[in-house]
Amino acid sequence: MRQLIMTAALLAHAVPGLAAQASDLQLDSLFQDHMVLPRQGAVVSGRAAAREAVTVSGFGGSWKTSADGAGRFSVTLPSLPAGQRGSLAVSGDRGQRITLEDVVSGDVFLCSGQSNMQLSVNRALNADTVIGTSSNPDLRMATVAVDPTPAPRARLAKPVAWQAAAPGTVGDWSATCYFFGKELQRRLKLPIGLVHASLGGSNLTAWLSPAASLPDYARQQELLKLYASDPAGASIAFGKVVERWWQSSNGPGRPWSAAQAELATWKSAPDVAKNWENWGVPELSGYDGSIWYGASVRVNAAQASQPATLELGLVDEVDTTWVNGQPVGFTAGAGTPRAYPVAAGMLKAGDNTVVLNVLDLWSYGGMYGDAPRRLRFADGSVAPLTGWRWQMPPAANRYPPRAPWDAMAGVSVLHNGMIAPLGRFPFKGALWYQGESNVGSPYQGLLARLFRDWRSQFGEDMAFGVVQLANFGPRPAQPGESGWARLREEQRRAVLADRNAVLATAIDVGDPGDIHPANKQVVGERLARAFAVRLYGEPGSASGPMVKSATVQGERVLVEFDGVDGALLAYGAAGPIGFEACTASGCRWVEARAAGSQVVLSGAADAERIRYCWGDSPTCTLYDGKSGLPAVPFEQDVKR
Repeated sequence: MRQLIMTAALLAHAVPGLAAQASDLQLDSLFQDHMVLPRQGAVVSGRAAAREAVTVSGFGGSWKTSADGAGRFSVTLPSLPAGQRGSLAVSGDRGQRITLEDVVSGDVFLCSGQSNMQLSVNRALNADTVIGTSSNPDLRMATVAVDPTPAPRARLAKPVAWQAAAPGTVGDWSATCYFFGKELQRRLKLPIGLVHASLGGSNLTAWLSPAASLPDYARQQELLKLYASDPAGASIAFGKVVERWWQSSNGPGRPWSAAQAELATWKSAPDVAKNWENWGVPELSGYDGSIWYGASVRVNAAQASQPATLELGLVDEVDTTWVNGQPVGFTAGAGTPRAYPVAAGMLKAGDNTVVLNVLDLWSYGGMYGDAPRRLRFADGSVAPLTGWRWQMPPAANRYPPRAPWDAMAGVSVLHNGMIAPLGRFPFKGALWYQGESNVGSPYQGLLARLFRDWRSQFGEDMAFGVVQLANFGPRPAQPGESGWARLREEQRRAVLADRNAVLATAIDVGDPGDIHPANKQVVGERLARAFAVRLYGEPGSASGPMVKSATVQGERVLVEFDGVDGALLAYGAAGPIGFEACTASGCRWVEARAAGSQVVLSGAADAERIRYCWGDSPTCTLYDGKSGLPAVPFEQDVKR
């Protein structure tokens, strides 16, 4: 049990002000009972009174330091043997003492990303058996609560609780993170700590610090700062951003300022209590993207002179809203009731218009639910919104920009609340399982920025393990373009370009019909193997067969692979399938034959590029016969 002993409290009544001074000592967020303390480079850090002397003791040693003028202190511990157990005490010279119990020395890894990292063990394959046999005091996890925030926090808003693996704990743990830790602990026989911080649907940009440099980053950070002090004002400012985007991308008209006569030309909404997929409108039955909603409302002169609240009920999942052509709010998240302030003077006696741009990213979309949609005035009167109409935008205007404070697609907000408060904790490595929300973006550059950004906080030696996205979506019947395949390729190239990163492909363990495949055990085990090879010197290939070169030889193309422990083999046919020869006019399937660490492609001498296992849900049959790892999907230029 964590103990905080304040002997100075005994003197609080005798010495005025002493109680306030005695409350200064605290440790940084990850320092809790049952933690795994990094065996190399551990830095015990926290806050005390300015210039207060601080002593850290435990594990056979005692170390002294003093807090600086701002009250920050840190003590770097010497290297510890793996598996050493004990308590860790921190005391100040004003009588406080904090004791952490059941601390063990080992290696600690950070697990982050979106929903496939967040997916819990109790949703993974064979969950009952996995959970029932999970007891392991040398495997521990701390889960960071979801906390998007516009400014970096010094401490986590909600303290973490370290837990040892046991049937009563692991069911709610991140499955990929757990299976990684379990396999790595089995291989290395040393305690493994896991810190899990992820959020389903999140874009990579939300995990970058405010110091990261992105196009248009400065303006977005200024909006974030405004949002921190004035959320309503920031929402109004962002509405103007959406207007400028619409006009710069040649969107027709100004739908946000549509008057009653223009709204009458829009289509009648069958039922705003239902998502648009349930309207029976063919073009909306499986539609993802945005549509415009509009309604008019009549108010009297007394109501128009008052401030009001616009109540819109539930919206799935992102809306930007205007009243009489003026932006009043932005919200992301299907479960959040919309209620926007309308300042006095924005309304007029007579007819007024309310317009929403509603963005749906997957599954159901639009306004929904039975909550009243109305204006509620300061005097308690209400004016209902009825006669809703809708309009679909052109394809080029289907996806409007997202506000920088949007937890899913904003900038820095998840880093601010979930990564920045972890301080300079010396993680051995980071596992990154994310990308579904970035399909279509220049992902290689973003991933390289994430590597640099997090290393600037946690240490330049921190290794990264990236999960290459699983197969999901339509199976390719013919060669074609694929946003998912392109993102996988950018993941591969970002890892290859980095000095300390590994890749674990999930291309063969996904489900074309489920973006959240349940086979997280294989993914975790592949990550553990990759780290064991890269960081701990185990023999073998870290990531499996990965293309090295493609060279024309006569009428054939010879594809050479690195990372082959045995020999390449194909399952289900005499040779591997899924190889494409690509020229300026397109790509075509070609016959392939595996031989050692090479694949020979017939009739491909004209190819400018070779692709393998390309598509949303390709069928991949090329493996390393010894390690059992699949060949990593790729696109490779052909040399002559």
